[in-house]
Amino acid sequence: MKTVLIVEDDRIYARTIANWLVKNGVNARYVLSINAAKEFIVGCETNLVLSDYRLQDGNGVELLEWMKANGYRVPFLIMTSYGEISGAVEAVKKGATDYLPKPVQTEKVRELIAGLLQERENATVNGWVYYRGTSPLAIKLQEYIRLVAPVDTLTVLIRGASGTGKEYVARQVHALSERADAPFVAVDCGALPKELAASELFGHVKGAFTGATENKAGMFATANHGTLFLDEVGNLSIEVQMLLLRALQEKRYRPVGGKEEVKADIRLVAATNEDLEKAIAEGRFREDLFHRLNEFPLHVPLLAECPEDIIPLADFMLDAANRELKKDVKGFDRETQKRLKAYPWPGNIRELRMIVRRATLLAKDDWITAAEIDLPNKCRQPEDYSLSDERTERATILKALEATGNDRKAAAQLLGISRSTLYLKLKKYRLE
Repeated sequence: MKTVLIVEDDRIYARTIANWLVKNGVNARYVLSINAAKEFIVGCETNLVLSDYRLQDGNGVELLEWMKANGYRVPFLIMTSYGEISGAVEAVKKGATDYLPKPVQTEKVRELIAGLLQERENATVNGWVYYRGTSPLAIKLQEYIRLVAPVDTLTVLIRGASGTGKEYVARQVHALSERADAPFVAVDCGALPKELAASELFGHVKGAFTGATENKAGMFATANHGTLFLDEVGNLSIEVQMLLLRALQEKRYRPVGGKEEVKADIRLVAATNEDLEKAIAEGRFREDLFHRLNEFPLHVPLLAECPEDIIPLADFMLDAANRELKKDVKGFDRETQKRLKAYPWPGNIRELRMIVRRATLLAKDDWITAAEIDLPNKCRQPEDYSLSDERTERATILKALEATGNDRKAAAQLLGISRSTLYLKLKKYRLE
């Protein structure tokens, strides 16, 4: 159910609004300060904010600006008393959806909130939808996405195995950026013919080569003002890598065969499942381009490294499959859940999605059974982060730190120990 957060420092009025919304079928929660609102938004899915303009620890505009800076893009309504209209109007100029004179418990406001929530529901059904993982590695990835998305000047390199959802991560970076309303253009560099890659990316002018019978805009032009996502960027030839590096450094490019340069107003996000450091050593990838792309790396974990997310993610995909296939399957029975959690998922999220869609189509009853998921009968062998053997403790701790991007809190969770215990072991093994 969609959640509306009410931010109002008058406890009685906050409870009154919440009760009114609940009676009208809306899941409403309230907090009494900006700081409490921030804590709620970070920890809970929030689909609309209804905030008073004037609060004891600031005003609603400060909360709105914090949300924008941290990538939280949800409808934001300002409540205002008589005499504060000018401030509310200023809030709308800064990105608030609308302002509402108090009291807000009117049919018009109820319809407005229902409409805004429905718009977000439609966007979820018709557009891209994102699952938020609860495993330590997934949480860390989401934190990094929210951190880097609003910073338009940083180029992002997404690294991870095939099927881990690198394009989903790229789309999240775009959706949480200031360019969210502009195009997101995805290019599979592995599918670009080597002789036409430059033309596909930068366009060409008529007569530039045999078959160029007219001017053609490339992907850079298509993504203008938006985000260009280069998947499997390691497949680009050295020549195209050089052109790409220049376009990123100069923020300009020249179409193939053209004489005039074109301004490149794009945010570049790249992805690869290849070991680019090895490609550099073998002369297949430019080191200067690697450093330009790798300004902010994001590591997407294997599905097997996030066992806590397997069943919730399967449920999430089941909802999507139900909508797509016009089915009404309720979930997975207990034996099926065991099988899903025990399987190693070599194909990662892509494989899980395929299995869930097929099982949804095959399901004859309300619940998907083990027969319908059709998985090989073998146990998952997840990465072992247990500290049961003192001889391998140091290596295991290093492995956990690497997996979590040196986040000690997340590493301690993976290792199954407290942070204080982890600090003692870091000191013991001289890993501070």
